[in-house]
Amino acid sequence: MTAFARSETVGWVWELRSVNHRFLDLSFNLPSSAQSLEPDLRAHAKKVLNRGRIEASLSSATNSPEATPTINVQELRSLLINAQHALSAMREFTRTDDTMSERDQRLDVLDVLRWPGVLKDQIDVTSDLHKNICNSFVVALTKLVEGRKIEGESLRLLFKTRLDSIREKLTQLESMAKLQVEFIRQKLDQRLEKLGANVEPSRIAQEVALLAQRADVHEEIDRLNVQISEFESCLQRDEPQGRRLGFIVQEMARESNTLAAKLAPPAAVTLTVDLKVLVDQIREQVQNVE
Repeated sequence: MTAFARSETVGWVWELRSVNHRFLDLSFNLPSSAQSLEPDLRAHAKKVLNRGRIEASLSSATNSPEATPTINVQELRSLLINAQHALSAMREFTRTDDTMSERDQRLDVLDVLRWPGVLKDQIDVTSDLHKNICNSFVVALTKLVEGRKIEGESLRLLFKTRLDSIREKLTQLESMAKLQVEFIRQKLDQRLEKLGANVEPSRIAQEVALLAQRADVHEEIDRLNVQISEFESCLQRDEPQGRRLGFIVQEMARESNTLAAKLAPPAAVTLTVDLKVLVDQIREQVQNVE
């Protein structure tokens, strides 16, 4: 879901940035005189976006007369009157306490201009500029969505590669699962020999059968194959699938952990580690899917 888009209207520029997020989180940075547009802008964004943290910034174009701030004379007059009163009080204070220098008592022009409300943007939100800004935002949104689609296509190929590798690991693990009974028997024989116990072969066979039943992994392998097919099916759909894919890969991780806990042969352990790594790689990238 990472993307960047830019769109320009008369005197103003939209910049949109998108990063990963489980839900849709919209953040607008607008000039004070354009903040009334935010509800409409949010409504536009929610029509085309479902997930991601979106930062939308509206700023003035360089050397644009429409975007050049003007001085709010009324606010400036009020500020200067208050500043004059403050300076008088400061001078009265310094007669008895020489802690403030002459420089501290000066009124800095830049400080005045930085005061909220002194400078105002030349945006008349009741004019056609209102419509132009909203239309430009829609253009930027369209570009952002296209950028996310390009990233989505790359992720689709990555997922396909990982899923094919997981299928291959499962095929190998299914073959190794047949060795599970013999491996369990050998471990049990070694344990009995170490203890010096004399147990009837029939009793050993019963115990091996019970342990093998508990360690059977065919259900986990079958469920993982079903989940892989469902994941691939979701990748072919046009509507947003991010949350569904997140749920599927969460189930895949659970089955992989169970599989790793059950399979005992050393060669199988290596394969289950590879399997868990592949599933984890998919889980990380699913966060980028809308």
